[in-house]
Amino acid sequence: MDRDIESKIIYFQYCGEINTEKVLHAAKLRCEERGIKKVVIASETGRSAIKALEIFRNTGIKLIVVTHYPSKTWGPRGDIPIGLRRKEYAEILRKLEENGVRVVQGTRPFVPPSRSINWEYPTPEAIIDRTLEVFGAGTKIAIEVVLMATDAGEVEPGEEVVSCAGTYKGLDTALVVRASHSGGFFKEFEVREIIAKPIRRVKELPEYKYEGWKGDLDKYYRIQ
Repeated sequence: MDRDIESKIIYFQYCGEINTEKVLHAAKLRCEERGIKKVVIASETGRSAIKALEIFRNTGIKLIVVTHYPSKTWGPRGDIPIGLRRKEYAEILRKLEENGVRVVQGTRPFVPPSRSINWEYPTPEAIIDRTLEVFGAGTKIAIEVVLMATDAGEVEPGEEVVSCAGTYKGLDTALVVRASHSGGFFKEFEVREIIAKPIRRVKELPEYKYEGWKGDLDKYYRIQ
């Protein structure tokens, strides 16, 4: 007989990097409870990915890290390089790959080339992007990275996985989703469970200046 599922959800008071470890431990617990064997992690600099590697070590759960193409984001002490395949993060990338982590680099499906016309231009992808933003940046990115991992062949369409992402830097959101290719998003993709997310979302940029975001950004200026 089918039974309803009752599961704990964590609602964080703040967005951002301050929640990274709690998100990963909650994701690990849900994987163990539900028998899920793959976790997708959004990571621009590799710090969240390395923390995930520590927490999921010896669990038999496969880690798939989805990273940004080489670029940069703003920060309180100047621009922060992002994209795990940048030379600055070569050691982190090597450690991840040596430990069996699959790393996917790509372009977010809801930020196609048409976005370069204007960030607010009402392309279909921009409308999807802005709509998902209502649930928070972490939710939006957690959905996108699974599409990217599926397009890259690291996740099978229809496979149930846990996805972890965040707001600006670090992790603050974890979802259980049913994966699909980006082309099948509306017909096949499902958000099945919320494991953790913030109760608020960042509404002003840059994120680190917003009262609803918390994290330690000093380490992002210490390239390892």
